Amino acid sequence: MAAYFQVKVQFTVEDGKGKIKKQNVLYLVDAMSVTEAEAKTVKHLIDTGEQEFEVTAVSASSIASVIAID
Repeated sequence: MAAYFQVKVQFTVEDGKGKIKKQNVLYLVDAMSVTEAEAKTVKHLIDTGEQEFEVTAVSASSIASVIAID
């Protein structure tokens, strides 16, 4: 059975007025452990070119299944 984890990532972004702000984003990750979920998230973000981020929390999700319809 799949296990899903919620990974909270904080990004540093600049708003339209030039002010630096923190933005939190949640990711749902299919992983076997908290450590694996964090590692997969960091790898994904680096592979997509993100540089200014911090993983702030990882927790088990109560989501039982993800249904993807093509």
